[in-house]
Amino acid sequence: MADAQGPQIVRGDPEVTRASLDLKLPVAMLPGLVRRALQASPTFSLGDADETGATLLRRSASAGGTDTVRLDFTPSEKGSRVSAEVHSPGGTIGTSVKRRDDDTTALFEAVAKAAGPF
Repeated sequence: MADAQGPQIVRGDPEVTRASLDLKLPVAMLPGLVRRALQASPTFSLGDADETGATLLRRSASAGGTDTVRLDFTPSEKGSRVSAEVHSPGGTIGTSVKRRDDDTTALFEAVAKAAGPF
């Protein structure tokens, strides 16, 4: 499958990490896929999920608890796309940008792994 790609992550922006993943699966399968991907995640937990997307809770590097991350699920020509814009919590800089980028990358890699060859 020459057209199979892993997650596309835009890193290094101080405000937001953008990520997307194209899958050859119908959107209806994505909520269950995200649930499976999060089973091994120490950073993210599931708030809710349906065929439009999922709300995840990200444990913050600060003592302030959690950040909310929204994954959007959209149909595409070859199946579906999972995308997100992950923002840093207010008032955090520096290493938190790298951590947010790393957390987002790990999340999308886990989703890709849970999808298998699709």
